[in-house]
Amino acid sequence: MVQTDDLDRLHAEIRRASRGPAEEYANVLERAIATCEGDPAAADYLDVVDLHSELAEAYDQLGRVEEALGEADLLVELGYRSQPDPRCRRAEILTRHGRLSDAAEIWEAVATDTPDDVWVYNNAGLEYGAVGEHELALDWLTRGLELAVGSGDPEQLFDQLRDLRAASLAKLGREADELQAASPSLTVPAHWAQSGPRLTREVTPVGEPAPMVPIALAWLPADEYADWPQRWPDLADSPLMHDEDGQPVSHAVYCRRMEGRLRAHAEAGMPRLSVVPVRSAEFKPWVTESAPDEPDPSQLRAQYAADVARDPARTVTWPPGRNEPCWCGSGRKYKKCCGAPGGPL
Repeated sequence: MVQTDDLDRLHAEIRRASRGPAEEYANVLERAIATCEGDPAAADYLDVVDLHSELAEAYDQLGRVEEALGEADLLVELGYRSQPDPRCRRAEILTRHGRLSDAAEIWEAVATDTPDDVWVYNNAGLEYGAVGEHELALDWLTRGLELAVGSGDPEQLFDQLRDLRAASLAKLGREADELQAASPSLTVPAHWAQSGPRLTREVTPVGEPAPMVPIALAWLPADEYADWPQRWPDLADSPLMHDEDGQPVSHAVYCRRMEGRLRAHAEAGMPRLSVVPVRSAEFKPWVTESAPDEPDPSQLRAQYAADVARDPARTVTWPPGRNEPCWCGSGRKYKKCCGAPGGPL
């Protein structure tokens, strides 16, 4: 039986290797899985299913496609749980390596089995867009956005679907359409209501405590970030926005710094953290309608975030699951984006 100290060292080695080259990470994962196969206690300690999930991704990055597909199939056999259905892991790998027809069969089968799972449409659209197949991406993202709008967006994927769809429309040289301007809170045209009945918002009965409103941080999404010096000049003094030489940082660096701030709040014991995208097209009407007394722009954004956070459908819950899309809208998995160790700061 492997001793606990040995397992602690192996776990630390896995964590270190995860930050390095994929080849090294795959080797460590293979050794860890072999250890688990020979010792049930090690399998419990290290979570063998998660090891196989990581190994599938490492093989994928290395171009070891058949081995990656084998790990993806094994995850299904082991009862791996994910959103969307774990069969989609195989479709992701196939798409990244150009086997589009094989991937399409899987996504269509999963969508047939789980037509109300918006994650399927998000997953397929994200992967097709990442390989430049924007016609296919647009089809899946349209179906997903229609579902999010028609259902009230209980999974809070509306903003990501809209942003991904906007990117595909732009790549195809097409203008934003009516669906891009829709909202889960608006009445849905009849031809969009094909995904099932709309969900009504819950109302807290009299005498019961109201649900806790999450603490929300205002955040500039990618489509607003490029113009922040003109739109939000007060942010020039924020350490989130510039490097040591006073130059504006990239959106990726900004998001990693936001991640650090979110983690600091979590470590301080703040519950139910969320992020509120601040878009000028929505922010300006709110200022006009709410007419807050506080003229300071930073306080206005904070007040806006607090107000929007009362409607969970308009916020981005933090943190997402490790294998879920990152909260920043990059399209990458959280564990490989803002949730990854290190990174640009």
